[in-house]
Amino acid sequence: MTTAQRRARERARRQQEILEAAKEVFFEKGIHRATVDDVAAQAEVSKGTVYLYFQSKESILAHLLLEGLSILLPQLEAAYAPQEPLSADKRLRQLVEAYCQFAHTYPHYLRLLLALDRGRFQERVSAEVYQEILTESTRGLKLVAKAIRQGTEEGVFTADDPLLTAGVLWGALNGALNLMANPVRREMILVEPEAVFDATFELFLRGLQAHNR
Repeated sequence: MTTAQRRARERARRQQEILEAAKEVFFEKGIHRATVDDVAAQAEVSKGTVYLYFQSKESILAHLLLEGLSILLPQLEAAYAPQEPLSADKRLRQLVEAYCQFAHTYPHYLRLLLALDRGRFQERVSAEVYQEILTESTRGLKLVAKAIRQGTEEGVFTADDPLLTAGVLWGALNGALNLMANPVRREMILVEPEAVFDATFELFLRGLQAHNR
């Protein structure tokens, strides 16, 4: 192994250690309360060392978002099941169930993903990293749009713009997740979070099908 290779491997190792420390801090304190100082203390390095690897707190968040998306996207792709002759509503339901399962299994990553558009995120990360996050996020949304488009072609859904409709669905589901993350709101509605999520989807699905009955 050359000196350059050893240095590259050491740099990658140190970067991953800082990311692991940041993950603990962000998951425990939340994005807005966590600071680079907290990350440095958790990683047992100086604040300056953190900035050698990440230009900002948002840059650290960006890498963690990509980790979360690397878990979510394969699950959505498997749920879409492109090789199986599924009906559109079945395909759409499987996508929504996969997202619900991700939310249940990886709640910390979900919180990071839902917080993506808050603050000055775009201007504080590199254009390349921001584009990667946008591209990966859009991949999931396009799977939902494909299922909706299939439904319109089969004559069972009514949606003039499948991508826009997919965005509305994803927004509604995320709204349900945010709603039920608040303990006071859970007390108000008096049902399990999954029930609100499921009801949101069922209402949306009936709306898609309404003009075809």
